[in-house]
Amino acid sequence: MNRPMSAPPATVTTLRQLNKAMVVGRKEDTFAEQTNLLLAQHFLPYPIEDTQAALERLRKEKFDLVIVDAEAPGGGGPAFLKALRADAALRDLPVLARSPRDDAAALDQCLASGADDYLPREYGAAVLGRRMNAAIDRHRIKDSAAMRDEMRVARHIQRDFLPETLPSMAGLELQAALHPAKQVSGDFYDAFPLATGQLFFVVGDVCDKGVGAALFMALFRSLIRASADPEGGGATQVRNTATYAVSTAPDAETPAELLVRVAEFTNNYIARLHGRTNMFATVFMAIIDPQSGACTYLNAGHEPPLVVGAQGIVQEFRPTGPALGMMPDVPFGAVDSTLDHGHTLFAFTDGLVEARNPSGEEFGNARLRAMLQGKPGESATALVARFVNAVQLFGQQGDPHDDLTLLAATRL
Repeated sequence: MNRPMSAPPATVTTLRQLNKAMVVGRKEDTFAEQTNLLLAQHFLPYPIEDTQAALERLRKEKFDLVIVDAEAPGGGGPAFLKALRADAALRDLPVLARSPRDDAAALDQCLASGADDYLPREYGAAVLGRRMNAAIDRHRIKDSAAMRDEMRVARHIQRDFLPETLPSMAGLELQAALHPAKQVSGDFYDAFPLATGQLFFVVGDVCDKGVGAALFMALFRSLIRASADPEGGGATQVRNTATYAVSTAPDAETPAELLVRVAEFTNNYIARLHGRTNMFATVFMAIIDPQSGACTYLNAGHEPPLVVGAQGIVQEFRPTGPALGMMPDVPFGAVDSTLDHGHTLFAFTDGLVEARNPSGEEFGNARLRAMLQGKPGESATALVARFVNAVQLFGQQGDPHDDLTLLAATRL
C-alpha cells in the first residue's frame, strides 16, 4: 500500500534587496572576511581596483556606500575623493577610507579630501556597522535639510495659487483661512468677481495629502478659475476647435449654466488626461449676487456648506454631483437659492469636522452645529476666526490630522 505523499517543507523567501558597496583598491587576502562583514550589514561588495575606473562606474550605476583604499591605484584615495566630491551627481555618496598599512598620514589626507570616516587596518562587525551607519546618516541629514528647503519653496509657490487678497465687493464681507496639515496642502479656495458683478466662490479638497495633492490642488484651482473667467483667469479664448478648449462664456449664460460648464470642463480634463493617477477633488462652487442675494451653487461631493443666520443654521447646500475627476461625462446639477441680508455662507473642508484631539476624538458635526447656534449678526471675519481658534484649542496644539480650509461670505 502506497503511503500518502507528505507536503513539501515550507520555504521562506525574503525580498529584501541588498545595498551596493563599492570597495576601491587592490584586492587583499582579507577580502573574503570584508565581504562577510559587509553582507552582515546587508551590503553587497563590488571590488574595483583602479580609482579612475571606479569613478566611471559610479557615474553609470547607483551605489549606496564606497570604501576606498588610501593608496588605491589610479591616483590614490585623496585624488579619488576630491574628484568624487567635485562631481554634483556623486558628491553626496557616503565614503569610508581605509589603509591596509594603517598609514595615519594617508588616512588624514583622505579625511581632508572628503571621506566621512575611516576604518582601522583590522576591524569587526561592530566597528564597520557603527562607522558605516554614521556616514550614511550624515548624508541623510544633509538630504533632509535640502528637502526641507525644497518644501519651503513649494509652500511659497503654492501660496501664490491662492488669492493674495479677497475681493472687496459692496454688499459682501469675505474671510478665509487655510492651515495645511503638512508643509503643502491639497485644499484650496478662491473668490473672484465676474464681469457681471457677481462673486464666484470656491472651496475644494483634493484626495490625499502632501506633495501629490498639492500639485493637483494647483491644477484644479487653475482649471476652475480659467474656465469660469477666461479673460480674467488668463485662459486662451478658443471656440469649438478642441475638446478641452476654454471658450468665452456666452453672454446669456445663467449662473447655473456657468457652474455646470465649469464643473464638466474641469471634471473631464482631469478624468481623461490624468485618470491613471486616481486623483480627484470634492469642490463646492457658488455664484453670489451681492445686490439681490441670489446664490446659485454646485456641490461636487463636498462637505455641505451651511447658511447661518441669527437663529443658527438656515440651510445646507448638499451635493448635486460627484467629486471632480473621478469619471468623465458624469452629470452635474446646480441649485438656485438666496443669501438674505445678515446671512453667512460658511464653506469648509473635512479637516474641520475630522480634526482630532490627542485622545483621538473628532471635532464632529454636532460640535460644529452647536457652535453656529445663538450667534446673531456674526460676520464672516468673526466666524472664521472663532472656528480656527476652536479647532486649535480642540487639538491642543498637536499635529493636525488633515488640511483645514474655511471660506465665508456674509451679505451685509
